[in-house]
This record gives sequence, structure tokens and C-alpha cells, in this order.
Amino acid sequence: MKTCFVITGYGIKKDYINNRDIDLDKSFKHIIKPVFTELGYECKRSCDYPPGMIDTIMYKGIYTADFVIADISTLNPNALYELGVRHALKPYTTLIICEDSIFVNNKLPFDLSHLTALSYHHDGKSLDIDEVERFRNVLRNAVTGMVAANIVDSPVFTHLQGLEVIIKDAALGNHAIKTVTESVDNKITGPSLSDMIDTAVAAMKNNRFDEAIDLFKKLIEFKPDDAFFIQQLCLATYKSGKPSPDEANKAAFKILAPLNPMSSTDTETLGMAGATHKNLFKITGDKSWLEKSLRFYERGYYIANDYYNGINTAFLYWQLASLAANKEEAQFYKMQARQISKYVVDICINLTAQEDYTKRNDKEWVSNTLAEAYFGLDDTANLNQMLKERRKEQSDFSEDSFMKQFEELKTIKEKVEEILK
Repeated sequence: MKTCFVITGYGIKKDYINNRDIDLDKSFKHIIKPVFTELGYECKRSCDYPPGMIDTIMYKGIYTADFVIADISTLNPNALYELGVRHALKPYTTLIICEDSIFVNNKLPFDLSHLTALSYHHDGKSLDIDEVERFRNVLRNAVTGMVAANIVDSPVFTHLQGLEVIIKDAALGNHAIKTVTESVDNKITGPSLSDMIDTAVAAMKNNRFDEAIDLFKKLIEFKPDDAFFIQQLCLATYKSGKPSPDEANKAAFKILAPLNPMSSTDTETLGMAGATHKNLFKITGDKSWLEKSLRFYERGYYIANDYYNGINTAFLYWQLASLAANKEEAQFYKMQARQISKYVVDICINLTAQEDYTKRNDKEWVSNTLAEAYFGLDDTANLNQMLKERRKEQSDFSEDSFMKQFEELKTIKEKVEEILK
């Protein structure tokens, strides 16, 4: 059977160009794999094998695959390196694809900018059905055309004319090839890396935090520097509340250490750090936890105009106002909270005005944020309208999260008004 090896990241990766997350599994499962399966190829990524053998599998796949797709949507250094290895080894049947914002922002690396690359639109953590169908057709036609034409697509073999493939099957010898194949394939047992990720994410969604913790720990053993694994382990740890809520949140923050939360500019990492410290304030009543939490949320808000970090920054300023020693201090913190709430409203309104807003997978969180910001600004008309509209798109989890913070903010604002009387 013909084989297609896909060079890509796995799971949710950070798109630093647009400061968002992209679920690369969606691209593989809904676009790439269906096309190649239809064309008669076995289509796999290195993460579709069990952990432990991935480096060997990756190099073998890059070299032996009949066709290689390189999805460089997040300009991941590993994907770019692996693409370079393929170009050095094989003159034919290598195709670059990427999310279209790379072209819009003119961010394709110079050495790749003159090569053929196909673009598709990704909404971040979801894919539009019409776009999936469109790009499947584009990809199918490109692959069949490239195979039929048998034209050199590697820049190495294009520019170094007359270059021969140095590593030939005949040079390795049939016995050597067979030995290499067996040494890899015979050890491929157990669940694949991608299956482990899917199981861990499903456990998180269903509040099976102990199971999620075990799985993400195993995934981190394989790849200690993966930000997504670390962030999810942090989330599962503090959500578990074990052995106690206090210890769970302290342990969760320590988990973030490899991501350097004290200096990080990643909004997800900063949001996680802020959440653990906010939780510790609620548990202990120690104001120092609140102040530390504010620093994390505030940095995430100012760095990236991030509405999640922004609304939590406003919330914590309200909290500080409720703890103020005098009217002047309370008034200062209240004005800070209201000013940031105004900016957060602007951020969210700008998001809702975008043409592709209806395709975003975070609409429920945007509407929650708007409702909370309007409440903080005493904008009753817009608040009531938003409360009516937001019910259409709420999951149980987002509804529960919103109501807890909304009710808490209501109580905090009442305390602030008592201080200001």
C-alpha cells in the first residue's frame, strides 16, 4: 500500500502570528487523512505511533513515504526542520500546506516563500464544513497532479542540478532495509500518542481529573517541553482539588515552572497562573495571593489585548476595591475596574464584528465576558440584551463558570458601594 507521511504538530499549538491556538488534529483528521485514504494511501503522523520510537519513525516516514505533506501552519521549528530533511532526501512528492493567515501576514519564511504552498482557513479550534470540503478538493487535485507529472518539487534538487539521491535503497542493501523495518515495526505496540492525547482531553471534558492527570504526566515524560501538555496538567491538577484545594492549586502553579510564568508572554500560561493564585486567595483569604494573581492576569491583558485575562483583571480590581481600607482607595480600584471593563467591551465588540466571528469556537466565552463587563459598567440595557442572547450558545461548563463569577462579582460590588457611602 502507498504511504503518506504528514509532517505536522499534534493537538493544540500556539499560533504566535495571530496570538491564538490552532487545533492541528482537526486539519489532519478532517482534511488530510480523508483525502489520502480516498486516494489509496496509508496516512500517518509520527504521533500515530506509540511514544518512545517517534524519532526513528519520523525519519523513516520522511524518507520512505511515497508522499509527504508538511503542514507548517504555526511555523513550528520541528515541522520546518523535518520538511528540510525531506527536501534533502527526496526530489519528488512533497507538498507544503498552511493556514491562510501566514500568507495574509506575509510570514512564510524566505526560503519557502518561492515554493508552492496551498492554504486553507482554520478558525483556531474548529474548521468550517464548507472550507473542509473546498480544501479537500484542492488537496486531492494537487496530489494527483503532482504524482502524474513527477516534477521535482524539492528546492535542493531544483537548484543543485544533476544531484543524485545519495541514500539509495540499493546502497543500503535489501537485508539492511528489512532489518531497519522490522526493528521499528515490531516494537510498535500499545496506544499511539494521538490516542493518548484524545483520551486525556476527553477525560478533562468529563471531569475525570485523576485520569487526565495520569495521562498528561505520561505525555510530559515523552515531551517535557510541550506547553499544551503542561498547561492541561496544571488545569487538571487544580480542578481535581486533591489532596486539598489549597495544595492542588499550589502544585498546579509549580507544574507551570517549565513555561516560566514569571516572564512568559503566553496568554494561556498567564491565565493559568492567574487562576491558581485567584483560587488560593478564595481559599485562604490572603490578599497577597490576589495581588500576585492580578499581576499575571494584567500582563496577559496588556500584552495581547486578551479578553479572558482582561475581564479577570477587572474582576480582581473590584475585589481589591471591596477590601480597601478607605473610600479613596476603594474609589481608585473601582475606577481601574471600570476602565478595563470598557476596554474589554471594545475588544469583544471588535471580535463580534469580524466576518468570520460566527465560525469561532469561543463565542460563548466572548458573550460571557461582554455580559460581565456590562455588569461592571452598570450598563443595564446592554447587559439584559446580552444575557438574553448568550443563552443560545452556552455549554453547561461555560454557564456554570459564568454564573459563579457573575454572582461573586454582584456581592463584591455591593461591598464596594457600602464602603463608598
